Amino acid sequence: MRGHRPPLRPRRGPGHERAAAVGGQRLLSAAGAGSAVAPRAWGIAAIAFLGGVGGGVVFPILPVVGLDLGISGFMVGLILSANRITRLGFNPITGSLLDRFGARWPVAAGLAIEALGTLAFSAALVADSPAVWFLAGRVIWGIGSSLLLVGTLAAVMAIAPVERRGSLTARVRTAISLGLPAGLVIGGLVADGVSANAAFLAATGLSLVAALAALRVLPARVDRRAPPSSRTAGRAERRAEWRALLAMPTLRIIWGANALLFFAVSGVLLATIAVLVGQRALYLFGFGAEGSAGLFMAVLMGARASASLAAGRYLDRASSRTRLLLPAMLLVAAGLVALGQAGSVATAVAALLVIGVGSGGLTIPMLTLLGDVAPRHLHGRALSVYQWSSDLGGAFGPAAGLELGRLFGYGPAYGAVAASILLMAVPLRWLAVRERG
Repeated sequence: MRGHRPPLRPRRGPGHERAAAVGGQRLLSAAGAGSAVAPRAWGIAAIAFLGGVGGGVVFPILPVVGLDLGISGFMVGLILSANRITRLGFNPITGSLLDRFGARWPVAAGLAIEALGTLAFSAALVADSPAVWFLAGRVIWGIGSSLLLVGTLAAVMAIAPVERRGSLTARVRTAISLGLPAGLVIGGLVADGVSANAAFLAATGLSLVAALAALRVLPARVDRRAPPSSRTAGRAERRAEWRALLAMPTLRIIWGANALLFFAVSGVLLATIAVLVGQRALYLFGFGAEGSAGLFMAVLMGARASASLAAGRYLDRASSRTRLLLPAMLLVAAGLVALGQAGSVATAVAALLVIGVGSGGLTIPMLTLLGDVAPRHLHGRALSVYQWSSDLGGAFGPAAGLELGRLFGYGPAYGAVAASILLMAVPLRWLAVRERG
């Protein structure tokens, strides 16, 4: 595998088949084979969605309950970040597990682990040291969510024919993106209407239902056609595979661009939108800063989900995986600049729509290209680094955004983040040129 330069785009061959030369293998899939896997892909998407709900449930509850229980604001912030910090350490392990054992059991185990994490939140409500229980729950949930997030993407790539990879991957990635905000809504409503403990128990139940579904829906192995050596490889061979994977320039660009995207949107923007709304009085329907910020983020998430699904369908019909990358990057940067200057609700909504469309137009082509370029028997590890880059960008973004906003104001801060997005231009252009060459 060392020195091998797989094509960015599988080539169309006779009889409308595409052959992908990956890891020295030729993997053929007939153009009509994708129809049978579509329902299964929806099942994987549903599992990803349900598993993501538990992560969102804690967000509207912990800041209020935590302060009532005497937990400091700093500790509350650390608890909320603990799952992402945990994933930074566990994602590479997840990738190796997926490539060795397939997606079914790791994802099911991850959902069961998530259920344990939300049970720890329930225990925190009556424990003598609630901060310890909440922190432990988020760490446990971080391990489970690593297995879920990487595993469901690896599962859909395993069953998707190359000519359907864009649209089917988009379904699962969109479900993952929508799981967290759905959890925010469910957690807030159940906590208000019943109790915080009821919200945590509901999230536990959803995770367990998804775990049972994973055992039925997910493929037993990520890649049955992996080289025999990859299944029985010793430690030295697995290290060599990791080194070769990390050395692939196309994958490095995808991982780096993804880290910048998550830094900007899931980090800076998510952490600062409520402050921006409050400073500029961009209130919606009589809500305060927090409620209005939630509605603004719903606009962004809706646009991102719609753009992701549209991008996936486009990629399955187009001859290029890279054509959307530069326009989508420019949309994200332009939307951030516009949001930084927004003085009205209409301008802010328009800016968030642009950011959402650009984000979806970047994410799905990068994921689809990753599936094309990474050797099939290493998809789990390639996706684990992709998730690692997401968590890295998302972990640094909030602190950077809040500090830049405090020092320079949010107009210049968002402009600086937009400039960082434009740093993608040269490497993304290189991907497009290499694909054509």
